[in-house]
Amino acid sequence: MKILVLGGTAFFGRRLVHLLLGDGHDVTIATRGQTPDDFGDAMTRIKVDRTNQDAMMEAFGNCYYDVVYDQICFNPQDAKISLKAFGNRVKRYVLTSSMAVYNSKDTEITEDDFMPEQHSYDLDAKKYDYAEGKRQAEAYFFRNAVFPVVAVRVAMVVSGTDDYTGRFDYYVRHVAEHKSIGVLESEHPITYVTAWDAAEFLNFIGAKSDFVGPINAANSGYLSIQELCYEIGDCLNTTPLFHVGRHEEQTLSPYAMFPYTWKILNARAASLGFEFPPIQKSISLMVQDSVSKWERSLKDELDAFQAQNQMSPDAAATFARLIQDLRDQGAGKGLNIRDKAPDFTLEDATGKPVTLSEELAKGPVIIVFYRGEWCPYCNLQLKAYERIMNEIKAAGAQLIAISPQTPDHSLSMKEKHELSFIVLSDANNKTAENYNLKYKLPDFMQAIQKKSGIELHQYNGDHTFELPVTATYIIDKKGIVIAGASDLNHRTRMEPSEALKKVRSLQ
Repeated sequence: MKILVLGGTAFFGRRLVHLLLGDGHDVTIATRGQTPDDFGDAMTRIKVDRTNQDAMMEAFGNCYYDVVYDQICFNPQDAKISLKAFGNRVKRYVLTSSMAVYNSKDTEITEDDFMPEQHSYDLDAKKYDYAEGKRQAEAYFFRNAVFPVVAVRVAMVVSGTDDYTGRFDYYVRHVAEHKSIGVLESEHPITYVTAWDAAEFLNFIGAKSDFVGPINAANSGYLSIQELCYEIGDCLNTTPLFHVGRHEEQTLSPYAMFPYTWKILNARAASLGFEFPPIQKSISLMVQDSVSKWERSLKDELDAFQAQNQMSPDAAATFARLIQDLRDQGAGKGLNIRDKAPDFTLEDATGKPVTLSEELAKGPVIIVFYRGEWCPYCNLQLKAYERIMNEIKAAGAQLIAISPQTPDHSLSMKEKHELSFIVLSDANNKTAENYNLKYKLPDFMQAIQKKSGIELHQYNGDHTFELPVTATYIIDKKGIVIAGASDLNHRTRMEPSEALKKVRSLQ
């Protein structure tokens, strides 16, 4: 079959593409081209802005597909663009929708609880919230499409290893480390679906079925956050801790940000011959996946991410050119062992000034220079340090992470990843310059970053296009560098375990 996947380079969409390729289909993916994939040469790639009707018409105006999977339709305007672009040249159209189309209620929910043909849509709205956007997208398709449409209403997706949101891993880590979990005053059971089951079902309903209409994609059963955490606790032989959190104080855990009750039934899928297993059966495997990920070295994680997001030959050549240009400039030499670390005073994520010499009076400091929250390699590095923060503190040391981001973005980084160490903003890279780490992106890289949607001036609050070379230094109480590493290749970082060994040697 000739199959198009709109979106689909991450999470269960990525798994779906691998299933389709494994079944021998002729697969094309259409994305903005910002996220690398690991699909190899067995399929076709189209770069297109899904929200631009002219671009969609140009890309698909003369194409025929047996199945189109639309993972990135969020409102009726997107739906209208699809109908214009594909005309009558699609045999089946599978819209990835959401259980959010249903109103929260205490009773069990079937597909008949939301009838898209009876729902209105507004093509002139300036903005749609997520749930209403999905409702109106379904409404537009079912009322106007000239081809058969399936709306797959996906439950809360969970996964142990490839969940880019980190939500399930958040609960596993908090239960394992006996950290209190923020929940609402009242429990709200919701239905989940594993990323693997979601992908399997999309493959089934689109490529192996002739079903038309709305259908739920959900594992059997439903759990409140507390019940989910107790299931995780059983896997880890421990008991979770809870506290009542509040939205306004940002003290709620990830799933508690959805204060709704969704008890989604999957009987319609079962009637077609697809059996979703109980969610409880999958939790143990996902917990094992999460725990195994913690036990990997940072290098293992960076290598795995790189393998899943392989560069095209052109991108690899551009990256090699960047490294060579920086070497030619003599950029990123950093500090040497036994150098005196330059003192600094920088603002933390809340605007409070932090001075290195004052922190060194308390004990050794690990300093990490990172590029920003937009860099996935930096995110992996900081999360790896967070996993050993208790051990770093037990060694009498602390960690300071420094980037050129504004305090607002540093705060976002700290909160998003629940970082317990100090995160500082180095305005205009002044401290990075003192540490011989500052460099300016060449013009060709500035253009690539802008094209990929990374607006450095918004993150850093300036238009210099300057960044620090990624680096880690271990500073003793006298302010002397006892170990460290900097690398022009941002995909190479010092292992946190090595930094921990160095601070332990100072005890």
